[in-house]
Amino acid sequence: MPAATDRPAPTGSLLLLFETTHAAMEAEEQIINSGFWCDVVPRPPEVAAALCGLAIEINTADREDVSGILAKAGIEFEPYPRKGEGDA
Repeated sequence: MPAATDRPAPTGSLLLLFETTHAAMEAEEQIINSGFWCDVVPRPPEVAAALCGLAIEINTADREDVSGILAKAGIEFEPYPRKGEGDA
């Protein structure tokens, strides 16, 4: 597993949801290797169980950059705002 960056935890965060655990772990590696902060967390219980049990938390400000990184890597995800964060 890649090492986490030294960036502090975000003040506004967004979850990325994946269909498979493999996709989530590959996304984590791509995000960290690109120099962005992320954290692997459990999928929120209110999210459909058809998705994998992991989610990746990112800084909301990094959404566009991270989306581009994952698109380039061919990794599909669904953005999901953290409770209390509003629509991201």
